[in-house]
Amino acid sequence: MSEIFSKPYSKVNRLTAGLLILLLTPLAFASGANINAEAEAVFWNMVIAILVLGTLLASAALPAAALRQWPGRWRYFAAFPLAVLAVWVGLIVAASLGDSNSHRLWPFELFAWAMFNMIYMVIIMTGKRKLDKADAEARQAGDDAA
Repeated sequence: MSEIFSKPYSKVNRLTAGLLILLLTPLAFASGANINAEAEAVFWNMVIAILVLGTLLASAALPAAALRQWPGRWRYFAAFPLAVLAVWVGLIVAASLGDSNSHRLWPFELFAWAMFNMIYMVIIMTGKRKLDKADAEARQAGDDAA
């Protein structure tokens, strides 16, 4: 054994042995993990579904709050993403009832809605703020002129 780690090649041999141990250890654990692979897949599917639904609810809270607080025409802008979500969920449910293999990636579809909703709401909120500020400045200028 001491010949393997002789002086000229000791660092290279130690590095090679270390790399082999690092590579073989996960393989040893993976061979035993095949027994519970189906249970583990169900667990990770549930984790992904919970994360997606949490993101979906957090993203839907923004237009819901805006719908309650914004007056007039701005309420329509706040209601639009919620209407899209309702139609999308209805489509997913109806298609899944007809064919169980359709919309198998529904968590990613809803996650995509959540991300597009966040971008949309930032754009709408920025536009509302700019227009409300311009209206306030115009009123201020009108009051100063009178």
